[in-house]
Amino acid sequence: MQKLLTSALLITGLSVTAQAATLDDAFKKGSISGQLRLGYISNSPDTAGSQTTTGGAMGGEIKFETAKWNRFQMALAPYFVEKVDALTGDGTKLNGDFFDANNESYAYLGEAYLTYTFNSGSLRYGRQKLDTPFINTDDIRMFSNTFTSAWLNMALSKSLTLDVGQVSTWAGFDSGSSQEDFKRASNDGVSALGLTYNYSDNLSTQAWYYNFDKAYSLLYADATYSMGALEFGVQLGSYSEDNASGTDGTVVGASITYSTGPLTLAAMMNSGSNDDGKSASLGLGGGNYYAAMDESTIDGLNDAKAHVLSAEYAVSESFTAGVAVGHFENNDASTKIDETNVVLGYSASDTFNVEFIHTTVDDVDPANDFSRQTLRATYSF
Repeated sequence: MQKLLTSALLITGLSVTAQAATLDDAFKKGSISGQLRLGYISNSPDTAGSQTTTGGAMGGEIKFETAKWNRFQMALAPYFVEKVDALTGDGTKLNGDFFDANNESYAYLGEAYLTYTFNSGSLRYGRQKLDTPFINTDDIRMFSNTFTSAWLNMALSKSLTLDVGQVSTWAGFDSGSSQEDFKRASNDGVSALGLTYNYSDNLSTQAWYYNFDKAYSLLYADATYSMGALEFGVQLGSYSEDNASGTDGTVVGASITYSTGPLTLAAMMNSGSNDDGKSASLGLGGGNYYAAMDESTIDGLNDAKAHVLSAEYAVSESFTAGVAVGHFENNDASTKIDETNVVLGYSASDTFNVEFIHTTVDDVDPANDFSRQTLRATYSF
């Protein structure tokens, strides 16, 4: 929930922004922000004869945003990735998660938008980052997903926020092959309507409606309540199939988190109810279901059952270590997955952090077993 609230502030432009008297001043008083990232990934299948694949890259996103002029702002952000040959395998030993469809370096215009800000919110059009439950950045490789959209964010009161938007195309790792190319989002687009309500410092709720054109519609709601060291969450997703897309049914979820000093423990579950051959979807991005891990989710599982247990320990103010174990299966047990994640995080400063994830996946089909290591060092400015 905190992530959504932060994103809402970014979208509405409620942060302090320079004002300009003329268009020339708007450009002169503009700001530059972004991030630089070094990434490395290694994937080792457990089947005999399969080769370990590796990939290494340096990349960045550099955004220039004008100051406000007559309530308008413009922004451009090129994204780029450069292959690091010394960290990248050759031929069949190359891991392509960081690269384009030809496993090469690439560059593209990840963000390019115009924002109009009014007293209680903003309207933004163009290529932009969005973070809603089922249209989200899901920053799991070199870059976040970005979306070509018209998006309205408006504070109806101190506690209630409205989001209305239409996404036509999207790019990024989750969008599929040629992640740098903007592709049609669900045929003729995805429309979204959301309300976020913060009842108190302890209770927050949200409700969303999505229409994925010629595929399915989704009603989603969740609530989070904190009570001292405990935090509870419940969620519900209800899908209505369109055009025989195979996405239909309901998903329920629950979570509980307990924090004491440097230790945080959590338990999460999701359960699906679908007709034969039907399943849930994560939408555009990584979805918002509680039981999700580095690799495994309930996406595509019929009558999914998923459970995740995790523990995180703050070794110091800068270093955290965590472990999570999860189990995912479908109705007839043709898919049964056990996954373990070991996550290490180091924040050298407010602008520089390093994260390492070790992932192990054990499937009912041994041919799908693998282990993966992902390392990312990110400098934000």
